[in-house]
Amino acid sequence: MALNLDNLPRTIEVHKVSGVPRVRMIDQRLLPYEEVYLETSDWRTVVDAIKTLAVRGAPAIGVAGAAAVMLRAWEFLAAGGGSGTGGKAPVLEAPAGDGADVPAAAGADCLMCQRRGQEGCAAAEAAGDFFDRPESSDAVHRALDGHRTFVLDEDGFDSELFSMGLDFAGRQIAAARPTAVNLSWAVKRALRLARKMVQDGGEGPAAVADALYGLCRDMIGEDEAANRAIGRNGAELLPHGATVLTHCNAGSLATAFYGTALGVVYSAFEQGKLERVYADETRPVGQGARLTAWELSRAGVPVTLICDDMAASTMASRKIDAVVVGADRIAANGDVANKIGTLGVAVLARHFGIPFYVAAPRSTIDASIATGEAIVIERRDAAEVLPRPIAGVQVDNPAFDVTPAQLVAAIITEDGVSTPDDLANALS
Repeated sequence: MALNLDNLPRTIEVHKVSGVPRVRMIDQRLLPYEEVYLETSDWRTVVDAIKTLAVRGAPAIGVAGAAAVMLRAWEFLAAGGGSGTGGKAPVLEAPAGDGADVPAAAGADCLMCQRRGQEGCAAAEAAGDFFDRPESSDAVHRALDGHRTFVLDEDGFDSELFSMGLDFAGRQIAAARPTAVNLSWAVKRALRLARKMVQDGGEGPAAVADALYGLCRDMIGEDEAANRAIGRNGAELLPHGATVLTHCNAGSLATAFYGTALGVVYSAFEQGKLERVYADETRPVGQGARLTAWELSRAGVPVTLICDDMAASTMASRKIDAVVVGADRIAANGDVANKIGTLGVAVLARHFGIPFYVAAPRSTIDASIATGEAIVIERRDAAEVLPRPIAGVQVDNPAFDVTPAQLVAAIITEDGVSTPDDLANALS
């Protein structure tokens, strides 16, 4: 059986329709039985897709996060009539519920008059010392979010409000899923580019939006290249005729294309080294059953789906030569946050003497966090575990757990293979 990656969908793409950027994502909530794509120019729709797992996997949501920043910047451009240097802005008022925060008279023109220190505007004078108050920044953020922008007027571009609006959107995007460091990393990368162009280059929203569009396309290409390098590096660790167990989905669906843990699988299979993959179903959302098994089958890789509680007996049968998983965040000491259940698989692998490998791009390593104890673990809705509530029963639904570095045989990145100790020494 030959590897056929052409059968796999592109997880996320950005393109333009009539000059307007759009983000296209395969809706992973509907897989494996429906192959449906979401396409949008609304950054909020992308954020919702991240939150609801329509797009998931640390590298993929990183690209999605940067794309959301790009779409937000494009909204500023569209609000000004498309030129970036003209067009009268609509009135900016506080969204419902925030009327006490932003003075009623402070429309878009007045916000800019006040910021620029212009005299003679009665509405701005009525706003009094509003902009000198510590709470004014958050109030303006809420107003900007409620009305999608409005930083352009007939006099030109207000760079401060533009930056405020992008920063506020960036915080919302990064908070959509807090455990995966790739999301905040990608959002910060996009915001840094925008800030540099505005503050250092004096660029307007048209140039910024276009540059962010280019950045998103670059990130998609960079991610695939990194994944292919991860695959090559990891394949070297596997024996000929290997059987591999994996948990969750760290495949092409979790990245722009190709995959991290499954990138190792694809590379090894292409080299004739891999015999079969065992995929844990990965409760409660079933990423292994719905996504990994489907993806491997589509790519032509022999796959056997097992229940999570079969992992121990499968390892005991001596069918497994290696465990390869992905990661959502790796601490400086090599502790690994990954999908809930990964820790149990790692403990079993250690007991049965099976090497436990983690495959992830360099961007997943968070040097700012010393150990896994500091990683914020996302907790999701109880309905994922118990669709119909039972009276008196509480549900705990952490989306991730942390595997201690001592259980990890090696971390595979695009740069090569290292032990957790090597990683810790390099970052110290």
